[in-house]
Amino acid sequence: MGELRLYAIGLDEVRGVFGAPDDRAAHLREVARKAFAPEPDPARTGLLSKLGPIFRRPPAAQVVSPTQPEPRDVEVLLAGAHVRPERTGATWRVLETLVCDLAWGSTKMSLTPQTLDELDFALARGGVSSSVGLRHLLDSSAELNLVPVQGLTVGWHRYETALAMAGAYRGALPQVKTTEQQDMVLALAHWLDGFVPWAQVAASLGRPVPDLVGFWAQ
Repeated sequence: MGELRLYAIGLDEVRGVFGAPDDRAAHLREVARKAFAPEPDPARTGLLSKLGPIFRRPPAAQVVSPTQPEPRDVEVLLAGAHVRPERTGATWRVLETLVCDLAWGSTKMSLTPQTLDELDFALARGGVSSSVGLRHLLDSSAELNLVPVQGLTVGWHRYETALAMAGAYRGALPQVKTTEQQDMVLALAHWLDGFVPWAQVAASLGRPVPDLVGFWAQ
């Protein structure tokens, strides 16, 4: 089962994570540290953990996979430096974690390619233009400075489009046939309603109005 994760955040703020200024980088570094700090394995702590240099790596340290972020991945991202191909998957995880922290709000939906197309078709039957469909959202590249990875699609819509989506989805609801799709459409429309108050708060804080950014993991 795939998952579509949606975030209300200005696209410029997402792009600003790459090469973030020192004050912002310090905050994001701490967010990543809390999110990805490995938990010690209780079975490997105790006296063995104190033997130190006799081991190549600390006994309590976990084996890191290509998609498990390391501190170095965070620093490379925040510096806006080149990401090695083998660390791209891990860096995407770091980026989404930081986006989640910066976002005004987020929601998620369980969607396979088939259920995504079926939902878009149901919305179109209710009069929703394809320009505000979920497929169009994912086809609108966010053009981030990070090489795409298989199984992850990142797209976006401007603030104004997010507002249009909320109204169009609610208007199409009577024509949506299945209860499951009705629940998905209603929940999404309700979440998109938050863009207006979020934009007001953003303006008061000197931040960009939120755009709609989607991470679709399949």
